[in-house]
Amino acid sequence: MSEDIENRMRRALRPVEPPAGFTERVMRALPERAVRPALAPVAVLRAPPRTNLWRRLSAPAALAASFVVAIVLGQKVGEQQAEREQRAGLAARRELMEALRVTSQKLDLAYQAVKGPTPKPEATEENRT
Repeated sequence: MSEDIENRMRRALRPVEPPAGFTERVMRALPERAVRPALAPVAVLRAPPRTNLWRRLSAPAALAASFVVAIVLGQKVGEQQAEREQRAGLAARRELMEALRVTSQKLDLAYQAVKGPTPKPEATEENRT
């Protein structure tokens, strides 16, 4: 099956000789100015376009300026993010210190309640009347 496809493709894509006079008809159909000598120097056919200094350097200058702007903006954004993180860290530190202070006070109260003087049994019996 694949050999049949390959053979058909070879037959369809084989080179075909052009009819007699084909080259002459194509050359007559081309306009006169399109026919150029094959070995003519390139400078004679077309002069290089003249560009001023600004046109030559504008693209590299714009690229360099965009790099500078990107670097400066990147540094600024990085500094702002570091400042935000520092503020958030300080706020978390304050909250932790307050939580530790409250916890310490509550533990002191619990310790005093456990280690403090126990009520006398007599006082509780008086209320049973």
